Amino acid sequence: MGYNLCIDIGNTNIKSGIFNDGILLEKYLGDEFLEKIFEKYNINNCIISSVRKKIPDNIYDIKKRVSNFMVLCHKTKLPVKINYKTPETLGRDRIAAAIGAKKIFPDKNCIVIDAGTCITYDFIDKDNVFQGGNIAPGLSMRLEAMHRFTNNLPKVKLAYNEDPLGKSTDEALQNGSLRGTFWEISSFIQLILDKFGDSKVIFTGGDAKYFVNHFKTTIFANPNLVLIGLNEIIKENE
Repeated sequence: MGYNLCIDIGNTNIKSGIFNDGILLEKYLGDEFLEKIFEKYNINNCIISSVRKKIPDNIYDIKKRVSNFMVLCHKTKLPVKINYKTPETLGRDRIAAAIGAKKIFPDKNCIVIDAGTCITYDFIDKDNVFQGGNIAPGLSMRLEAMHRFTNNLPKVKLAYNEDPLGKSTDEALQNGSLRGTFWEISSFIQLILDKFGDSKVIFTGGDAKYFVNHFKTTIFANPNLVLIGLNEIIKENE
Protein backbone atom coordinates (compact mmCIF):
# COMPACT_ATOMS: atom_id res chain seq x y z
CA MET A 1 0.00 0.00 0.00
CA GLY A 2 1.42 3.41 -0.99
CA TYR A 3 1.15 6.56 1.09
CA ASN A 4 1.35 10.28 0.38
CA LEU A 5 3.82 12.51 2.20
CA CYS A 6 2.89 16.21 2.28
CA ILE A 7 5.42 18.75 3.56
CA ASP A 8 4.62 22.38 4.35
CA ILE A 9 7.78 24.47 4.82
CA GLY A 10 6.73 27.73 6.44
CA ASN A 11 8.69 30.77 7.54
CA THR A 12 8.95 29.43 11.09
CA ASN A 13 8.13 25.71 11.10
CA ILE A 14 8.16 22.63 8.90
CA LYS A 15 4.98 20.56 9.13
CA SER A 16 4.38 17.22 7.46
CA GLY A 17 1.57 14.71 7.17
CA ILE A 18 1.09 11.12 6.01
CA PHE A 19 -2.11 10.48 4.05
CA ASN A 20 -3.85 7.36 2.84
CA ASP A 21 -7.13 7.43 0.93
CA GLY A 22 -7.57 11.08 1.83
CA ILE A 23 -7.17 10.45 5.56
CA LEU A 24 -4.43 12.17 7.57
CA LEU A 25 -2.79 9.37 9.56
CA GLU A 26 0.07 11.18 11.29
CA LYS A 27 1.56 14.67 11.61
CA TYR A 28 5.15 15.71 12.27
CA LEU A 29 6.82 18.97 13.24
CA GLY A 30 10.38 19.71 12.15
CA ASP A 31 12.59 17.73 9.77
CA GLU A 32 14.04 15.04 12.02
CA PHE A 33 11.23 12.63 11.22
CA LEU A 34 12.26 11.50 7.76
CA GLU A 35 13.97 8.20 8.53
CA LYS A 36 11.19 7.18 10.90
CA ILE A 37 8.58 7.85 8.22
CA PHE A 38 10.33 5.79 5.57
CA GLU A 39 10.87 2.95 8.04
CA LYS A 40 7.16 2.92 8.86
CA TYR A 41 5.47 3.75 5.54
CA ASN A 42 5.87 2.89 1.89
CA ILE A 43 5.80 6.42 0.47
CA ASN A 44 4.81 6.61 -3.20
CA ASN A 45 4.07 10.31 -3.55
CA CYS A 46 5.64 13.38 -1.97
CA ILE A 47 4.71 17.03 -2.42
CA ILE A 48 6.51 20.01 -0.92
CA SER A 49 5.14 23.50 -0.44
CA SER A 50 7.73 26.05 0.63
CA VAL A 51 7.70 29.79 1.27
CA ARG A 52 11.48 29.81 1.71
CA LYS A 53 14.01 30.55 -1.02
CA LYS A 54 15.76 27.20 -0.51
CA ILE A 55 14.37 23.80 0.42
CA PRO A 56 16.60 22.03 2.99
CA ASP A 57 18.81 19.41 1.31
CA ASN A 58 17.62 16.56 3.51
CA ILE A 59 14.04 17.22 2.45
CA TYR A 60 14.80 17.70 -1.25
CA ASP A 61 16.68 14.39 -1.19
CA ILE A 62 13.34 12.63 -0.72
CA LYS A 63 13.15 12.88 -4.51
CA LYS A 64 15.47 9.87 -4.69
CA ARG A 65 13.21 7.73 -2.53
CA VAL A 66 9.73 8.11 -4.07
CA SER A 67 8.21 7.42 -7.47
CA ASN A 68 6.32 10.73 -7.69
CA PHE A 69 7.96 13.87 -6.28
CA MET A 70 6.57 17.39 -6.66
CA VAL A 71 7.56 20.84 -5.52
CA LEU A 72 4.44 22.97 -5.71
CA CYS A 73 4.81 25.89 -8.12
CA HIS A 74 2.66 28.01 -10.42
CA LYS A 75 2.98 25.38 -13.17
CA THR A 76 1.62 22.53 -11.01
CA LYS A 77 -1.73 21.14 -12.11
CA LEU A 78 -4.36 22.21 -9.56
CA PRO A 79 -7.96 21.20 -8.87
CA VAL A 80 -8.98 24.90 -8.85
CA LYS A 81 -8.65 27.88 -11.19
CA ILE A 82 -6.42 30.82 -10.28
CA ASN A 83 -7.65 34.39 -10.82
CA TYR A 84 -4.43 36.17 -9.84
CA LYS A 85 -2.34 38.63 -11.85
CA THR A 86 1.00 37.09 -10.84
CA PRO A 87 0.44 33.36 -10.21
CA GLU A 88 4.21 32.81 -10.12
CA THR A 89 4.37 34.92 -6.92
CA LEU A 90 1.31 33.42 -5.23
CA GLY A 91 2.31 31.85 -1.93
CA ARG A 92 2.23 28.06 -2.17
CA ASP A 93 0.78 27.82 1.33
CA ARG A 94 -2.02 30.20 0.38
CA ILE A 95 -3.22 28.15 -2.58
CA ALA A 96 -2.80 24.86 -0.69
CA ALA A 97 -4.88 26.18 2.21
CA ALA A 98 -7.60 27.34 -0.19
CA ILE A 99 -7.68 23.90 -1.84
CA GLY A 100 -7.85 22.32 1.62
CA ALA A 101 -10.86 24.49 2.43
CA LYS A 102 -12.60 23.38 -0.76
CA LYS A 103 -12.00 19.75 0.17
CA ILE A 104 -13.94 20.35 3.38
CA PHE A 105 -16.61 22.61 1.85
CA PRO A 106 -16.66 21.66 -1.86
CA ASP A 107 -19.78 23.59 -2.89
CA LYS A 108 -19.31 26.69 -0.76
CA ASN A 109 -17.60 30.04 -0.93
CA CYS A 110 -14.63 29.88 1.44
CA ILE A 111 -12.76 32.61 3.29
CA VAL A 112 -9.42 31.23 4.45
CA ILE A 113 -7.46 32.98 7.20
CA ASP A 114 -3.95 31.63 7.84
CA ALA A 115 -2.55 33.23 11.00
CA GLY A 116 1.16 32.51 11.07
CA THR A 117 4.32 34.60 10.77
CA CYS A 118 2.28 36.66 8.32
CA ILE A 119 -1.51 36.59 8.19
CA THR A 120 -3.10 35.83 4.83
CA TYR A 121 -6.72 36.46 3.96
CA ASP A 122 -7.90 34.60 0.87
CA PHE A 123 -11.15 33.86 -0.91
CA ILE A 124 -12.04 30.92 -3.14
CA ASP A 125 -15.55 30.88 -4.54
CA LYS A 126 -18.11 28.10 -4.85
CA ASP A 127 -17.08 27.57 -8.48
CA ASN A 128 -13.53 26.64 -7.42
CA VAL A 129 -11.94 29.91 -8.53
CA PHE A 130 -9.25 31.33 -6.27
CA GLN A 131 -10.06 35.04 -6.34
CA GLY A 132 -7.06 36.36 -4.42
CA GLY A 133 -6.64 37.96 -1.04
CA ASN A 134 -4.33 39.97 1.17
CA ILE A 135 -1.16 39.59 3.22
CA ALA A 136 -0.57 41.37 6.52
CA PRO A 137 1.99 41.23 9.34
CA GLY A 138 1.43 38.48 11.90
CA LEU A 139 0.81 39.14 15.57
CA SER A 140 4.40 38.75 16.75
CA MET A 141 5.68 40.74 13.78
CA ARG A 142 3.42 43.65 14.73
CA LEU A 143 4.67 43.69 18.31
CA GLU A 144 8.29 43.37 17.17
CA ALA A 145 7.91 46.21 14.65
CA MET A 146 6.39 48.59 17.19
CA HIS A 147 9.31 47.92 19.52
CA ARG A 148 12.07 47.95 16.89
CA PHE A 149 11.00 51.07 14.99
CA THR A 150 10.38 53.29 18.01
CA ASN A 151 12.61 54.56 20.79
CA ASN A 152 10.42 54.01 23.82
CA LEU A 153 7.87 51.27 23.16
CA PRO A 154 8.73 48.03 24.97
CA LYS A 155 8.67 44.53 23.52
CA VAL A 156 5.71 42.74 25.09
CA LYS A 157 4.30 39.24 24.98
CA LEU A 158 1.13 38.33 23.13
CA ALA A 159 -1.84 38.41 25.47
CA TYR A 160 -5.58 38.87 25.08
CA ASN A 161 -7.02 41.53 27.38
CA GLU A 162 -10.73 41.54 28.16
CA ASP A 163 -10.80 45.35 28.20
CA PRO A 164 -10.54 46.74 24.64
CA LEU A 165 -9.07 49.94 26.11
CA GLY A 166 -5.49 49.33 27.21
CA LYS A 167 -4.83 50.61 30.74
CA SER A 168 -1.05 50.46 30.34
CA THR A 169 1.39 50.76 27.47
CA ASP A 170 1.86 46.98 27.52
CA GLU A 171 -1.89 46.45 27.26
CA ALA A 172 -2.21 49.10 24.54
CA LEU A 173 0.42 47.32 22.46
CA GLN A 174 -1.20 43.93 23.05
CA ASN A 175 -4.61 45.29 22.10
CA GLY A 176 -3.21 47.04 19.05
CA SER A 177 -1.71 43.78 17.83
CA LEU A 178 -4.45 41.32 18.77
CA ARG A 179 -7.61 43.37 18.68
CA GLY A 180 -6.38 45.46 15.75
CA THR A 181 -5.85 42.26 13.78
CA PHE A 182 -9.24 40.93 14.89
CA TRP A 183 -10.96 44.07 13.59
CA GLU A 184 -8.96 43.80 10.38
CA ILE A 185 -10.06 40.20 9.87
CA SER A 186 -13.67 41.06 10.73
CA SER A 187 -13.72 43.81 8.10
CA PHE A 188 -12.30 41.48 5.46
CA ILE A 189 -14.90 38.81 6.25
CA GLN A 190 -17.72 41.36 6.05
CA LEU A 191 -16.41 42.71 2.74
CA ILE A 192 -16.48 39.22 1.22
CA LEU A 193 -19.93 38.47 2.62
CA ASP A 194 -21.29 41.73 1.20
CA LYS A 195 -19.75 41.11 -2.23
CA PHE A 196 -20.10 37.36 -2.68
CA GLY A 197 -22.77 36.26 -0.21
CA ASP A 198 -22.78 33.39 2.26
CA SER A 199 -19.29 31.98 2.83
CA LYS A 200 -17.60 29.54 5.17
CA VAL A 201 -14.82 31.05 7.29
CA ILE A 202 -11.92 28.70 8.02
CA PHE A 203 -8.92 29.54 10.20
CA THR A 204 -5.58 27.79 10.21
CA GLY A 205 -2.08 28.61 11.42
CA GLY A 206 -0.39 28.74 14.80
CA ASP A 207 -2.02 31.99 15.93
CA ALA A 208 -5.58 31.01 14.95
CA LYS A 209 -6.24 30.20 18.61
CA TYR A 210 -6.25 33.92 19.44
CA PHE A 211 -9.24 34.60 17.18
CA VAL A 212 -11.61 31.69 16.66
CA ASN A 213 -13.60 32.12 19.88
CA HIS A 214 -14.21 35.83 19.47
CA PHE A 215 -16.43 35.97 16.37
CA LYS A 216 -20.21 36.16 16.43
CA THR A 217 -20.41 34.31 13.11
CA THR A 218 -19.61 30.61 12.88
CA ILE A 219 -15.88 30.04 12.43
CA PHE A 220 -14.21 26.75 11.57
CA ALA A 221 -10.64 26.01 12.66
CA ASN A 222 -8.47 23.37 11.03
CA PRO A 223 -4.72 23.32 11.74
CA ASN A 224 -4.16 20.87 8.86
CA LEU A 225 -5.64 22.92 6.04
CA VAL A 226 -2.41 23.29 4.04
CA LEU A 227 -1.57 19.59 4.37
CA ILE A 228 -5.07 18.61 3.27
CA GLY A 229 -4.74 20.87 0.25
CA LEU A 230 -1.36 19.42 -0.67
CA ASN A 231 -2.80 15.91 -0.58
CA GLU A 232 -5.56 17.03 -2.94
CA ILE A 233 -2.94 18.37 -5.34
CA ILE A 234 -1.20 15.00 -5.32
CA LYS A 235 -4.49 13.35 -6.25
CA GLU A 236 -4.90 15.82 -9.13
CA ASN A 237 -1.48 14.82 -10.47
CA GLU A 238 -1.63 11.03 -10.12
